[in-house]
Amino acid sequence: MKTFLAAGLGLAAGAGAWAQGVTMYGTVDLYVAHARSGGSSWTRMQDGGHTASRLGFRGTEDLGGGLRAGFVLESGISPDTGLGNLPGPELSFTRQSFVSLAGAWGQVDLGRMYTPMFYTLFRADPYGLNAVFSPLNLVAATDAQPGAQAFAGRASNMVRYRTPQGDGFWLDAAFGFGEAAQASRRSGQFEGAAAGWTGERLTLAYAFQRAHGGSATAPLADPPRTTYQALSATYKLGDLDLYANHVRVRSSLAGVPQARLTSLGARYSFTAMSQLMVEAVDRRVDGSARRQLGWTLGYDHHLSRRTTLYARWLGLGNHADASATLAGVTVAANSGDAVRVLAAGIRHNF
Repeated sequence: MKTFLAAGLGLAAGAGAWAQGVTMYGTVDLYVAHARSGGSSWTRMQDGGHTASRLGFRGTEDLGGGLRAGFVLESGISPDTGLGNLPGPELSFTRQSFVSLAGAWGQVDLGRMYTPMFYTLFRADPYGLNAVFSPLNLVAATDAQPGAQAFAGRASNMVRYRTPQGDGFWLDAAFGFGEAAQASRRSGQFEGAAAGWTGERLTLAYAFQRAHGGSATAPLADPPRTTYQALSATYKLGDLDLYANHVRVRSSLAGVPQARLTSLGARYSFTAMSQLMVEAVDRRVDGSARRQLGWTLGYDHHLSRRTTLYARWLGLGNHADASATLAGVTVAANSGDAVRVLAAGIRHNF
Protein backbone atom coordinates (compact mmCIF):
# COMPACT_ATOMS: atom_id res chain seq x y z
CA MET A 1 0.00 0.00 0.00
CA LYS A 2 2.84 2.40 0.86
CA THR A 3 4.53 1.61 -2.44
CA PHE A 4 1.31 2.25 -4.36
CA LEU A 5 0.76 5.53 -2.50
CA ALA A 6 4.34 6.68 -3.16
CA ALA A 7 3.98 5.87 -6.84
CA GLY A 8 0.71 7.76 -7.00
CA LEU A 9 2.21 10.80 -5.29
CA GLY A 10 5.18 10.66 -7.71
CA LEU A 11 2.86 10.61 -10.71
CA ALA A 12 0.85 13.48 -9.29
CA ALA A 13 3.98 15.51 -8.67
CA GLY A 14 5.18 14.79 -12.21
CA ALA A 15 1.83 15.80 -13.67
CA GLY A 16 1.91 19.00 -11.63
CA ALA A 17 5.39 19.86 -12.86
CA TRP A 18 4.31 19.16 -16.47
CA ALA A 19 1.35 21.50 -16.02
CA GLN A 20 3.70 24.31 -14.95
CA GLY A 21 4.90 24.95 -18.47
CA VAL A 22 6.89 21.96 -19.79
CA THR A 23 6.32 21.22 -23.48
CA MET A 24 7.52 18.42 -25.71
CA TYR A 25 8.04 19.57 -29.30
CA GLY A 26 9.79 18.52 -32.47
CA THR A 27 10.02 18.21 -36.22
CA VAL A 28 9.93 15.16 -38.49
CA ASP A 29 11.25 15.98 -41.96
CA LEU A 30 11.98 13.49 -44.74
CA TYR A 31 12.62 13.88 -48.45
CA VAL A 32 13.52 11.76 -51.48
CA ALA A 33 16.31 13.21 -53.64
CA HIS A 34 18.25 12.47 -56.78
CA ALA A 35 21.78 13.90 -56.67
CA ARG A 36 24.81 13.82 -58.91
CA SER A 37 28.37 15.11 -58.83
CA GLY A 38 31.02 14.31 -61.40
CA GLY A 39 30.45 10.81 -62.73
CA SER A 40 28.44 9.55 -59.73
CA SER A 41 24.78 9.85 -58.83
CA TRP A 42 22.33 8.42 -56.30
CA THR A 43 18.68 8.44 -55.28
CA ARG A 44 17.84 8.05 -51.61
CA MET A 45 15.73 9.18 -48.66
CA GLN A 46 17.23 11.63 -46.18
CA ASP A 47 16.07 14.07 -43.50
CA GLY A 48 16.19 17.80 -42.88
CA GLY A 49 15.45 19.16 -46.33
CA HIS A 50 13.08 21.83 -45.02
CA THR A 51 13.92 21.90 -41.31
CA ALA A 52 16.31 19.72 -39.32
CA SER A 53 14.44 16.88 -37.57
CA ARG A 54 14.51 17.07 -33.79
CA LEU A 55 12.91 16.12 -30.50
CA GLY A 56 12.95 18.60 -27.66
CA PHE A 57 11.64 19.64 -24.28
CA ARG A 58 11.29 23.19 -23.05
CA GLY A 59 9.77 24.71 -19.96
CA THR A 60 9.29 27.94 -18.06
CA GLU A 61 8.53 28.87 -14.47
CA ASP A 62 7.10 32.21 -13.36
CA LEU A 63 9.23 33.38 -10.43
CA GLY A 64 7.20 36.51 -9.78
CA GLY A 65 8.25 40.12 -10.03
CA GLY A 66 8.59 39.81 -13.81
CA LEU A 67 11.23 37.07 -13.57
CA ARG A 68 10.95 33.66 -15.19
CA ALA A 69 13.26 30.67 -15.42
CA GLY A 70 13.39 28.24 -18.31
CA PHE A 71 15.24 25.43 -20.01
CA VAL A 72 15.61 23.74 -23.41
CA LEU A 73 16.81 20.19 -24.11
CA GLU A 74 16.88 19.35 -27.84
CA SER A 75 18.13 16.25 -29.63
CA GLY A 76 18.73 15.68 -33.34
CA ILE A 77 17.02 12.66 -34.92
CA SER A 78 17.16 10.89 -38.28
CA PRO A 79 13.58 9.69 -38.87
CA ASP A 80 14.57 7.59 -41.89
CA THR A 81 16.45 5.27 -39.51
CA GLY A 82 15.12 6.24 -36.08
CA LEU A 83 18.65 6.96 -34.87
CA GLY A 84 19.97 10.08 -33.26
CA ASN A 85 22.41 12.46 -34.93
CA LEU A 86 24.82 15.24 -33.97
CA PRO A 87 26.72 12.97 -33.71
CA GLY A 88 24.55 9.88 -33.12
CA PRO A 89 23.61 7.11 -33.38
CA GLU A 90 22.37 7.55 -29.80
CA LEU A 91 19.98 10.33 -28.83
CA SER A 92 21.79 13.15 -27.04
CA PHE A 93 20.82 16.75 -26.38
CA THR A 94 23.57 18.21 -28.53
CA ARG A 95 21.34 20.46 -30.63
CA GLN A 96 20.56 22.63 -27.60
CA SER A 97 20.90 22.19 -23.86
CA PHE A 98 20.61 25.29 -21.70
CA VAL A 99 18.95 26.94 -18.71
CA SER A 100 17.82 30.57 -18.69
CA LEU A 101 16.69 33.48 -16.55
CA ALA A 102 14.65 36.27 -18.13
CA GLY A 103 13.03 39.54 -17.16
CA ALA A 104 12.21 43.00 -18.47
CA TRP A 105 15.98 43.54 -18.84
CA GLY A 106 16.41 40.64 -21.30
CA GLN A 107 17.49 36.99 -21.01
CA VAL A 108 20.64 35.17 -19.88
CA ASP A 109 21.23 31.58 -21.08
CA LEU A 110 23.89 29.09 -19.93
CA GLY A 111 24.78 25.87 -21.76
CA ARG A 112 24.91 24.72 -25.38
CA MET A 113 22.92 26.77 -27.88
CA TYR A 114 22.94 28.61 -31.20
CA THR A 115 25.41 31.45 -31.59
CA PRO A 116 24.40 35.11 -32.11
CA MET A 117 25.78 35.01 -35.67
CA PHE A 118 23.76 31.90 -36.51
CA TYR A 119 20.52 33.69 -35.60
CA THR A 120 21.58 36.74 -37.63
CA LEU A 121 22.14 34.64 -40.76
CA PHE A 122 19.02 32.55 -40.03
CA ARG A 123 16.79 35.62 -40.11
CA ALA A 124 18.28 36.74 -43.44
CA ASP A 125 17.90 33.41 -45.27
CA PRO A 126 14.64 32.39 -47.00
CA TYR A 127 15.49 28.76 -46.16
CA GLY A 128 16.29 29.45 -42.53
CA LEU A 129 19.93 28.20 -42.74
CA ASN A 130 19.08 25.22 -40.52
CA ALA A 131 18.17 23.12 -43.58
CA VAL A 132 20.04 20.86 -45.99
CA PHE A 133 19.15 22.88 -49.09
CA SER A 134 20.11 26.36 -47.91
CA PRO A 135 22.98 27.51 -50.18
CA LEU A 136 24.07 29.79 -47.33
CA ASN A 137 25.58 26.64 -45.78
CA LEU A 138 28.58 27.55 -47.95
CA VAL A 139 29.51 29.78 -44.99
CA ALA A 140 31.00 26.59 -43.46
CA ALA A 141 33.19 25.84 -46.51
CA THR A 142 36.97 26.07 -46.02
CA ASP A 143 38.05 25.28 -49.59
CA ALA A 144 41.32 27.19 -50.36
CA GLN A 145 41.59 28.13 -46.66
CA PRO A 146 43.70 25.30 -45.17
CA GLY A 147 43.63 25.31 -41.38
CA ALA A 148 40.60 27.59 -41.04
CA GLN A 149 37.85 26.35 -38.74
CA ALA A 150 34.46 25.74 -40.32
CA PHE A 151 31.57 27.94 -39.19
CA ALA A 152 29.77 26.45 -36.19
CA GLY A 153 26.15 27.39 -35.60
CA ARG A 154 26.30 26.24 -31.96
CA ALA A 155 28.76 26.52 -29.10
CA SER A 156 29.07 24.65 -25.81
CA ASN A 157 29.86 26.02 -22.34
CA MET A 158 28.36 29.32 -23.45
CA VAL A 159 26.96 32.29 -21.53
CA ARG A 160 24.65 34.39 -23.65
CA TYR A 161 22.72 37.64 -23.12
CA ARG A 162 19.85 38.85 -25.32
CA THR A 163 17.83 42.05 -25.08
CA PRO A 164 14.02 41.71 -25.03
CA GLN A 165 12.48 40.74 -28.35
CA GLY A 166 10.56 43.29 -30.39
CA ASP A 167 11.04 46.12 -32.83
CA GLY A 168 13.86 48.58 -32.49
CA PHE A 169 17.48 48.09 -31.43
CA TRP A 170 18.57 44.68 -30.16
CA LEU A 171 21.78 43.08 -28.88
CA ASP A 172 22.88 39.45 -28.63
CA ALA A 173 26.27 38.63 -27.03
CA ALA A 174 27.91 35.35 -25.99
CA PHE A 175 31.12 33.90 -24.56
CA GLY A 176 32.08 30.22 -24.57
CA PHE A 177 34.57 28.66 -22.16
CA GLY A 178 36.98 26.14 -23.62
CA GLU A 179 36.93 22.62 -22.20
CA ALA A 180 39.92 21.09 -23.98
CA ALA A 181 43.14 20.19 -22.16
CA GLN A 182 44.57 23.61 -21.43
CA ALA A 183 47.83 23.62 -23.35
CA SER A 184 47.17 27.28 -24.09
CA ARG A 185 45.34 30.19 -22.55
CA ARG A 186 42.36 30.26 -24.94
CA SER A 187 42.10 26.69 -26.15
CA GLY A 188 38.56 26.01 -27.38
CA GLN A 189 37.28 29.47 -26.41
CA PHE A 190 34.48 31.22 -28.32
CA GLU A 191 33.34 34.84 -28.56
CA GLY A 192 30.39 36.14 -30.53
CA ALA A 193 27.94 39.03 -30.73
CA ALA A 194 25.30 40.54 -32.95
CA ALA A 195 23.56 43.92 -32.95
CA GLY A 196 20.87 45.27 -35.17
CA TRP A 197 17.68 47.19 -35.71
CA THR A 198 14.29 45.74 -36.59
CA GLY A 199 11.58 47.89 -38.08
CA GLU A 200 8.17 47.31 -39.63
CA ARG A 201 9.70 46.36 -43.00
CA LEU A 202 13.49 46.59 -42.71
CA THR A 203 15.95 44.67 -40.53
CA LEU A 204 19.68 45.45 -40.46
CA ALA A 205 22.28 43.55 -38.42
CA TYR A 206 26.00 43.06 -37.88
CA ALA A 207 27.41 39.88 -36.32
CA PHE A 208 30.78 38.33 -35.59
CA GLN A 209 32.12 35.18 -33.99
CA ARG A 210 35.63 33.99 -33.24
CA ALA A 211 36.60 30.40 -32.49
CA HIS A 212 39.96 29.50 -30.97
CA GLY A 213 41.52 26.18 -31.92
CA GLY A 214 42.04 23.34 -29.46
CA SER A 215 45.84 23.46 -29.52
CA ALA A 216 48.75 25.86 -29.91
CA THR A 217 52.27 25.64 -31.24
CA ALA A 218 53.74 26.31 -27.79
CA PRO A 219 52.51 26.02 -24.18
CA LEU A 220 50.56 29.07 -22.98
CA ALA A 221 50.54 30.52 -26.51
CA ASP A 222 47.29 31.54 -28.17
CA PRO A 223 45.99 28.81 -30.52
CA PRO A 224 44.98 29.68 -34.11
CA ARG A 225 41.62 31.39 -34.40
CA THR A 226 39.08 31.90 -37.16
CA THR A 227 36.92 35.03 -37.24
CA TYR A 228 33.61 35.41 -39.08
CA GLN A 229 31.89 38.76 -39.67
CA ALA A 230 28.52 39.32 -41.33
CA LEU A 231 26.29 42.16 -42.49
CA SER A 232 22.68 41.05 -42.97
CA ALA A 233 19.48 42.70 -44.14
CA THR A 234 15.85 41.80 -44.80
CA TYR A 235 13.12 43.88 -46.40
CA LYS A 236 9.39 43.17 -46.65
CA LEU A 237 7.49 44.51 -49.64
CA GLY A 238 3.93 43.23 -49.48
CA ASP A 239 3.96 39.52 -50.32
CA LEU A 240 7.66 39.66 -51.27
CA ASP A 241 10.47 39.27 -48.72
CA LEU A 242 14.05 40.10 -49.73
CA TYR A 243 17.22 38.83 -48.01
CA ALA A 244 20.93 39.69 -48.24
CA ASN A 245 24.15 38.73 -46.43
CA HIS A 246 27.82 39.57 -46.81
CA VAL A 247 30.25 37.43 -44.78
CA ARG A 248 34.03 37.65 -44.36
CA VAL A 249 36.15 34.82 -42.94
CA ARG A 250 39.70 35.26 -41.67
CA SER A 251 42.20 32.92 -40.02
CA SER A 252 45.11 33.94 -37.81
CA LEU A 253 47.28 31.26 -39.46
CA ALA A 254 49.99 32.74 -41.65
CA GLY A 255 49.35 32.41 -45.36
CA VAL A 256 45.64 31.57 -45.08
CA PRO A 257 43.69 33.97 -47.33
CA GLN A 258 40.41 35.68 -46.52
CA ALA A 259 37.11 34.36 -47.91
CA ARG A 260 34.08 36.45 -48.81
CA LEU A 261 30.49 35.27 -49.28
CA THR A 262 27.60 37.27 -50.68
CA SER A 263 24.03 35.97 -50.72
CA LEU A 264 20.82 37.33 -52.23
CA GLY A 265 17.45 35.70 -51.69
CA ALA A 266 13.71 36.22 -52.00
CA ARG A 267 10.47 34.62 -50.83
CA TYR A 268 7.16 35.29 -52.54
CA SER A 269 3.84 34.22 -51.02
CA PHE A 270 1.24 33.43 -53.67
CA THR A 271 -1.26 32.67 -50.92
CA ALA A 272 -1.07 31.96 -47.22
CA MET A 273 -0.57 28.29 -48.18
CA SER A 274 2.06 28.49 -50.94
CA GLN A 275 5.46 30.14 -51.23
CA LEU A 276 8.27 30.28 -53.77
CA MET A 277 11.88 30.84 -52.60
CA VAL A 278 15.13 31.48 -54.42
CA GLU A 279 18.63 32.19 -53.11
CA ALA A 280 22.12 32.39 -54.60
CA VAL A 281 25.46 32.50 -52.76
CA ASP A 282 28.83 33.47 -54.23
CA ARG A 283 31.99 32.45 -52.29
CA ARG A 284 35.43 33.76 -53.26
CA VAL A 285 38.88 33.48 -51.69
CA ASP A 286 41.38 36.32 -51.99
CA GLY A 287 44.27 35.54 -54.32
CA SER A 288 42.73 32.25 -55.48
CA ALA A 289 40.80 31.29 -58.60
CA ARG A 290 38.91 28.66 -56.57
CA ARG A 291 35.32 29.83 -56.19
CA GLN A 292 31.80 28.54 -55.52
CA LEU A 293 28.41 29.65 -56.76
CA GLY A 294 25.48 27.89 -55.10
CA TRP A 295 21.76 28.37 -55.61
CA THR A 296 18.46 26.83 -54.59
CA LEU A 297 14.97 27.18 -56.02
CA GLY A 298 12.26 25.99 -53.66
CA TYR A 299 8.50 25.70 -53.31
CA ASP A 300 6.44 25.15 -50.13
CA HIS A 301 2.80 24.11 -49.97
CA HIS A 302 1.36 24.25 -46.46
CA LEU A 303 -1.31 21.63 -45.83
CA SER A 304 -1.81 23.10 -42.35
CA ARG A 305 0.05 25.24 -39.83
CA ARG A 306 2.16 22.20 -38.93
CA THR A 307 2.49 20.17 -42.14
CA THR A 308 4.24 21.27 -45.33
CA LEU A 309 5.00 19.61 -48.66
CA TYR A 310 8.11 21.01 -50.33
CA ALA A 311 10.30 20.73 -53.42
CA ARG A 312 13.91 21.84 -53.85
CA TRP A 313 16.30 22.17 -56.80
CA LEU A 314 19.88 22.88 -55.73
CA GLY A 315 22.97 23.59 -57.78
CA LEU A 316 26.61 24.23 -56.86
CA GLY A 317 29.44 25.16 -59.18
CA ASN A 318 33.10 24.63 -58.21
CA HIS A 319 35.54 26.72 -60.25
CA ALA A 320 39.30 26.16 -60.75
CA ASP A 321 39.27 22.62 -59.30
CA ALA A 322 37.54 23.70 -56.08
CA SER A 323 35.73 20.97 -54.12
CA ALA A 324 33.21 22.49 -51.71
CA THR A 325 29.90 20.69 -51.23
CA LEU A 326 26.26 21.25 -50.30
CA ALA A 327 23.36 18.97 -49.28
CA GLY A 328 25.77 16.28 -48.07
CA VAL A 329 26.82 15.29 -51.59
CA THR A 330 30.36 13.88 -51.83
CA VAL A 331 32.65 15.93 -54.09
CA ALA A 332 36.04 14.54 -55.05
CA ALA A 333 38.97 16.59 -53.72
CA ASN A 334 40.35 19.16 -56.19
CA SER A 335 37.96 17.92 -58.88
CA GLY A 336 35.98 21.04 -59.72
CA ASP A 337 32.89 18.81 -59.89
CA ALA A 338 29.49 20.47 -59.72
CA VAL A 339 26.57 19.35 -57.54
CA ARG A 340 22.95 19.01 -58.63
CA VAL A 341 20.10 17.83 -56.38
CA LEU A 342 16.37 17.55 -57.08
CA ALA A 343 14.20 16.67 -54.07
CA ALA A 344 10.65 16.50 -52.74
CA GLY A 345 9.65 15.99 -49.13
CA ILE A 346 7.29 16.53 -46.21
CA ARG A 347 7.83 18.29 -42.90
CA HIS A 348 5.61 17.98 -39.84
CA ASN A 349 5.98 20.01 -36.63
CA PHE A 350 4.49 18.93 -33.33
